[in-house]
Amino acid sequence: MTHTTQGSRRGVTLIEMMIVVVLISLFSALALPRINFAQFKADDSVRAVRTNLQTAQRLAVTRQYDVIVSFDTTKQQIRIVEDLNNNYQIDPGERVTYVPLDPGVKFANPVLHGLNGPTSASIVGTTVRSISGMPSVVFLRSGSASTYLEVYLTATGNNGETEWRAVQVTQSTGRSVWYRYLVGQWEKASI
Repeated sequence: MTHTTQGSRRGVTLIEMMIVVVLISLFSALALPRINFAQFKADDSVRAVRTNLQTAQRLAVTRQYDVIVSFDTTKQQIRIVEDLNNNYQIDPGERVTYVPLDPGVKFANPVLHGLNGPTSASIVGTTVRSISGMPSVVFLRSGSASTYLEVYLTATGNNGETEWRAVQVTQSTGRSVWYRYLVGQWEKASI
């Protein structure tokens, strides 16, 4: 009489699967509080600010009219106005777009120092205009900006860590670059 035995088994049992799920849950529960979500929120918002500045610049060049980007520091949002008649006002028929910052992210004056030394506000520049009571930059048909500009954002994480980000706009070219504040200094994060 011969007995045959199965040399290898296929698949996993329900108990083995449950053990794996429990281990993954334990590791996740231990690691989750250590993740700094403020860093991701700050990065996302500064990229959104830079992208909207770049879009406004390109729109001004392609459509050949001024585009106004205003920073609403009370509602934590950006307002983009396609200024068809270049009068620095919102007129009927002109498109207005609002872009909010991520929840928990706000425009703020950097506590230590800005990109080029001490700053007095969250939106600073050589000749920042106030349009509708908001600090604003105007992108001209040539692609240049109406002012040299620095925009500062902050987000605070669960552990109390504060993340700082900045966007810098060059007046002559309208080019924008964003920065992270790391280990006591501003580091360029975009090319």
